[in-house]
Amino acid sequence: MKIKQFCLFFILIFSALIFCGCVNPTLAIEPDLKRFKTENANQILKFNGKNRVMQYAWSGDPKKRPLLFVHGSPGSWDGWSHFLLDPELQKNFQLIAVDRPGYGGSKPGTSVGSLEIQAADVMEVLKINQSGLPVILVGHSYGGPVIARAAMDFPNQILGLVFVASSVSPELESTKWYQYLAAWWPLRLLVPSSLRVCNEEIMALKPELMLMMPFWKDIKAQSVLIQGEADNLVPPENLDFLEKHLDHKTILKVMRVKDMNHFVPWQHPELIIEGINLLNATKILE
Repeated sequence: MKIKQFCLFFILIFSALIFCGCVNPTLAIEPDLKRFKTENANQILKFNGKNRVMQYAWSGDPKKRPLLFVHGSPGSWDGWSHFLLDPELQKNFQLIAVDRPGYGGSKPGTSVGSLEIQAADVMEVLKINQSGLPVILVGHSYGGPVIARAAMDFPNQILGLVFVASSVSPELESTKWYQYLAAWWPLRLLVPSSLRVCNEEIMALKPELMLMMPFWKDIKAQSVLIQGEADNLVPPENLDFLEKHLDHKTILKVMRVKDMNHFVPWQHPELIIEGINLLNATKILE
C-alpha cells in the first residue's frame, strides 16, 4: 500500500511540475481553439512525415509564403490557435501549425529525442506549400532547437527564424532529480503519455544541442530573437547564446523584455507577429 501511495504521490508532483512549467495555458487558448475547430474543422489534417504520420492545422492563403509554428514540450498545434485566426496573418501567409512527433495526432506517446528527426518530420508538412517561397519558422521553447536544426539541414527552404524563449544552449540544460525518477521503468508507465514524452525528449536535449554546436554559424536564415528576463523555465541566457553563436549579420532584431515570462505566445503575441513581419519584409532568398 505504501508503494502505491508513493507512486501516486510522485506522479502527482511530477505532473504538477511539468504541467505548471511547460504546457500551453489551457484557459488562454480554449476560446480560440473552439472557434478554430468550428470554423476550420476540415483544415486539421494528417501528412506523411519522414518517419511517421503527422498532424497539422492550417489557415490563410495557400498561395502566400508559408509560416510554420513549432510548439514546445509538451504541447500541440492548438497552442498556436490565436495566430491561425489572425486576419492580417491569414491575408499575408499560409499559416501552418504542427504536432511535433509524440504529441497530439503525430504518433502520440512515442518520444523522439533526435532533433534531426524532429526537424525532418516537421519540414515535410511544407509539401503543401503552393507558393514556391521559403518558409518562416516560429519556434517556442523546445521548438527553438527544432527550427534551428531545420535551418542547418534545410537552408534553401527557409527565409527566417523567430526564436521565442528557446532552449538552445547545452550549457544551460540540466536534468532534475525527478526527471530521472520519472524515467525509471516502474514509474514511467504511470506518467501520462504527453508528460512522459516531454520528460524523455528534454533528458535527451543536452547531447542533441552539443551535436549542433559546430553548425550555428552556418545558419543563413535571418533571425528574430525574443526572450523574457522573467522567464523561470528557460534561462534568459539562452538569448545570449544565440547572439554569440549565430552569424551577427543574420540577426535582424533582438527583443529582450524585462518583466516577460515564458508564455510569450499567449501573453505577448504582438512581439511574435512583429518579428514575423520584419522577416517577411527581408525577402533575402528570392
